Amino acid sequence: MFQPRRGDPAGRPYGNSTICLKESVRVMATIRPLDRVAHPRVLVVGGGIAGIQAALEAAAAGLPVTLVEAGFSIGGRMAQLDKTFPTNDCAMCILSPRMLEISRHPLITIQTSTQAIEVQGRAGDFQVLLSRRPRFVDVGKCTGCGECARVCPQNLPDPYNLGLSQTKAIHVPFPQAIPQAAYLTPEACRIFRGKSCEACIKVCPAGAINLKEAAVEWTESVGAIILALGAAPAPAGDFPGYGHPDVVTSVEFERLLSATGPQGGKLVRPSDHTEPSRLAFIQCVGSRDPQAGAAYCSTVCCMASLKEALVAREISAGKVESTIFYMDLRAQGKGYEGYLEQARGHGVALVRSRVTAVTPRPQGGVLVRFTDAHGRPREQPFDLAVLSVGLRPGRTLPAWVRRLGLGLNEHGFIKTSPLLQVTTARPGVLVCGAAREPMDIPESVTTASAAAAVASRLLTTASRTWAPKTQPALSRVADLPPRIGVFLCHCGTNIAKTIDLAKLATAVAQLPGVAHVEDNLFSCAVDSTTRMRETIQTQRLNRVVVAACSPRTHEGVFREVLAAAGLNPGYFAFANIREQCAWVHQTEPAAALTKALDLVAMAVSRAAVLTPIQPQSFPVIPRALVLGGGVAGLSAALTLADQGFHTYLVERQNSLGGLARELFFTLEGPDPQEFLHGLQAAVYRHPNIEVHIQTELIKLTGHVGQFKSTVRRLTLDGLKERELSHGVIVVATGGREFRPQGRYLYGEDPRVLTQRELEGKINFCDLDLPKVRQVVMIQCVGSREPDHPYCSRLCCSQALKNALLLKERYPLMRITILYRDLRAYGFRESYYVKAKDQGVTFIPFEAARPPRVAAARRRPLTVWVEDELLDQAVALPADLVVLSTGIEPAAGSDNLAQQLRVAQTLDGWFQEAHQKLRPVDSATEGVFLCGVAHYPKSLGETAAQAQAAAIRAAGILFQTELLAGEMVARIIPEACRRCLACVELCPFGAVTLSDAKPEVRLEVCRGCGVCAAECPAGAIHMSRGADPELAAQIEAAFGGEMRTGGD
Repeated sequence: MFQPRRGDPAGRPYGNSTICLKESVRVMATIRPLDRVAHPRVLVVGGGIAGIQAALEAAAAGLPVTLVEAGFSIGGRMAQLDKTFPTNDCAMCILSPRMLEISRHPLITIQTSTQAIEVQGRAGDFQVLLSRRPRFVDVGKCTGCGECARVCPQNLPDPYNLGLSQTKAIHVPFPQAIPQAAYLTPEACRIFRGKSCEACIKVCPAGAINLKEAAVEWTESVGAIILALGAAPAPAGDFPGYGHPDVVTSVEFERLLSATGPQGGKLVRPSDHTEPSRLAFIQCVGSRDPQAGAAYCSTVCCMASLKEALVAREISAGKVESTIFYMDLRAQGKGYEGYLEQARGHGVALVRSRVTAVTPRPQGGVLVRFTDAHGRPREQPFDLAVLSVGLRPGRTLPAWVRRLGLGLNEHGFIKTSPLLQVTTARPGVLVCGAAREPMDIPESVTTASAAAAVASRLLTTASRTWAPKTQPALSRVADLPPRIGVFLCHCGTNIAKTIDLAKLATAVAQLPGVAHVEDNLFSCAVDSTTRMRETIQTQRLNRVVVAACSPRTHEGVFREVLAAAGLNPGYFAFANIREQCAWVHQTEPAAALTKALDLVAMAVSRAAVLTPIQPQSFPVIPRALVLGGGVAGLSAALTLADQGFHTYLVERQNSLGGLARELFFTLEGPDPQEFLHGLQAAVYRHPNIEVHIQTELIKLTGHVGQFKSTVRRLTLDGLKERELSHGVIVVATGGREFRPQGRYLYGEDPRVLTQRELEGKINFCDLDLPKVRQVVMIQCVGSREPDHPYCSRLCCSQALKNALLLKERYPLMRITILYRDLRAYGFRESYYVKAKDQGVTFIPFEAARPPRVAAARRRPLTVWVEDELLDQAVALPADLVVLSTGIEPAAGSDNLAQQLRVAQTLDGWFQEAHQKLRPVDSATEGVFLCGVAHYPKSLGETAAQAQAAAIRAAGILFQTELLAGEMVARIIPEACRRCLACVELCPFGAVTLSDAKPEVRLEVCRGCGVCAAECPAGAIHMSRGADPELAAQIEAAFGGEMRTGGD
């Protein structure tokens, strides 16, 4: 039954200190450090993007990792994607560097085709019996050359392409697989069926095939276990029409779009291999369907369909028309609403409906029958239908749950607390990614980092091991004539579909100094980088140019290749022929080829004059600054402090808690105030945390590893300033509720409230609810509007929560929710259904026709809305009108962004470095983001992201020293006039006076070039982008050499 929660609306402490301490112990117990010596190794189960991220984070914290994957390669579901939303990045292009990184990490051991048989022990001391099934190929010997597959006579459906194409009984899983080794399917092999063959054995140059290989068992001792088991696509077999060749699932369609798919990235209809012109996307197949055993929303499907529709349009040069049949379009993530509008702007039709059947047409294609938003039956013909299938628990999940004694929730996923999302019922066992709830890639990465953070906190007593920072011996080639190797990348079809790489390679081979040219499907794949390293050595290359995608994401990968080959990474140049050429000239292949040659020629000329880099190191200050004292800041501070780092927690307000002080209920049940009290008590008693309330940042200098912050605090004696030195910054400054002043009579009539105001009044019984008979809630007030074009993510869940609270206490109360799309993503869908079952009415409206609220004296308010189903205006009497208001960035965010040199989105949220794979890093090294400051999110999501940001920050603090940037300014003393213009202008304070002479502190310099541009004597040069490099590029661009090579 409904019970008012304790609390004080002014934010003062709740209860006495004893209660707070008990709550703290109860809530925080599962993530307190162990009080006994623990085994340092972490077992990560699952090799998808979540498992990869968890392993890398744990290793960065000095914990050795064993990663086990049931399949024959790591990469998971992401490896089968073509593009990712909302940036349309090539999925493999951003995943492959992570796969390479984990495969080369000295603290990470990868065990593929491996599963656990038994788990014994407790947190800090688990004994895990592992079993590896044979792949019949020695991974240590196999080079991935593919000769075995070439001669194998036996075909079978390719699991990587979901059976849409054929492969061989022995083959490498996919081009970028790690390990880059073949495996044999015994059920398909002739020898295992008693027939003679041995073709693969005879042709294998490495002698890697061993048909007598047997399963191997061994025991691993680990301190913590992280389950990253992922999810599986829902089966579509029961959907009417599936089985017809022109009806495919969304995951199958993804493979059809991919450059490594069965059609090489060319979109054709499976039935007759003709190009389709009309596509139908049918949402919620295997989701939001209790009869199919999936009463939840799979979270990713709406955005995946938008992405596939846009990619199909791009592949077809705008010829394909797509229609998406949906119930609610759920685009609740950061940047997703803009992506939805982008799709709409490109002609993707969005039809609110329920599809009843998909039937084949005699002339080819299918007929989609559906009921539209007005309740009318309709039908439309299409060339191809795509079933947007949901996500189900991964196939190995039930077995792991049994072995570990974990609980499952009602939907079959691993049960966790809504507020402590990565902890399970068994201490020391953590979960991340889609194994706990369907989620997209950024959330999977975030929860993976959070799980690693909790593991690191638990294993505080464990000894840490740090990866050796050994630099390979580098060849001295500065005085040798340039021998330049040029590696051209297809980037799947991102580059190759626009630029003729064969012609480009022919032309590049004629450029001065070029000794070797080759092109690869994916230059960042493990086989390509291995071949690149070998080529550098065998061809005696002393300069390398890669023409591919963005150096922002991939330059580090290729620099590591140079170092591994014994070549100084300073001899590397990058030509971005994707973003700067192929993507912007998609309809001009001839011009794109000419421009690509210009870009490569400029990079080749620059490479010829490059000099080796000589990095310098500087010490790291092992302290952290956390800005913001809400749930995000509290969680981040505790995570850092438990790692042993002194942490400054700075909060502008006069108490800790942030937005959570106004939360008294959660949709799932746990008391947010108890959670908040636990965090507050733990922070105040932690010896490594220094709390500064009524304090704000007024000045920041320095750089990653060595920041200096000046903070100002309001005290009884006035304002006082203090300088803090620290190595990292975590931004957790939260947000604020949008105030809808003057809208829907808010601020004019006391019967119009916001959802937060209603929640507070419910909690403190500050409302005469027995007299309230009719409540109307209006969604998207201050969200999805011109001034606030984003979705605030929380509002729909908050409306469901308050509606259910009211219904629980007053079952006869009439509640109507007016909405555009009810975004009850994930398991929130079950509360949407529950609200319907309890009599809450839901009426959709269009953005162009919002509701209207009218007041009358001594009578209820009247809310007018255009009912889509009835296709007419409806008048709803209301004793209360409740506005679901959005969230805005916190006051002062713009100024803080300038101080931190962190970018913001157009909507004012702090911008992450990469939306998919670096969701808590800012582009400013050493500054991390979490909570509502990053984007609106729930309490549990906020806590998880804070833990993720903290472990990312700790990864820097664990290092005793860092390397200075490669791009730094250098002063020529004999040319300096001592005008000191550089000292005054340097925005980072990197140029200082030493004996009356300017001097550049290399560890502070960020390579912006302001000083070099301003110096009147030309006495300052940049270590990269120096005059010889620029002159070489300009001469290549305008010198007229090789401008006809593409003709």
